[in-house]
Amino acid sequence: MKKIVLPLSLSLLIGTTQLSAFSLSDVAGVIAQQKTTTPQTKTQTNELTEMLSKQLNISNKKASGGVGSILSYAESALAPNKFQTLESAIPNAKLLMSMAPKSSVASSGLGALAGSMSNSSVSKMATLASQFSSLGLSSDMISQFIPIIMQYFKSSHKTEAGNILSSLF
Repeated sequence: MKKIVLPLSLSLLIGTTQLSAFSLSDVAGVIAQQKTTTPQTKTQTNELTEMLSKQLNISNKKASGGVGSILSYAESALAPNKFQTLESAIPNAKLLMSMAPKSSVASSGLGALAGSMSNSSVSKMATLASQFSSLGLSSDMISQFIPIIMQYFKSSHKTEAGNILSSLF
């Protein structure tokens, strides 16, 4: 027993002296630095998702996933230059797209029909509906998201992005 206590005591002693090398002011400095480097676009993205969550009475997570799903749909349906215009109008668009659920159309009843039309607009819309379903939102909610996103574009003076989005729906 004594053989175990001595090495354990020494390791604890060494560990505590190393821990004292950090002060609370070091920790406070790191926290302050993190606060100052937080991107401003996060607030703008929250503005859109907060609009959606308040007006549709859904969680911010569902709102973010829904916007991401709509952006993913737009990316598959638009020419790259038009999608880039739309994407740049929504801060943190790539992050929102990463929050969109993976499509499960292939495993649904629509899978056979949509799969046979691989790149058709029907297939892409089925994918979007599937993503909304994965979020716990009905496909009817897509038509409720669009006017709110359009309202966001209008209030942000991003009419070109609004025109591009409205051309899809």
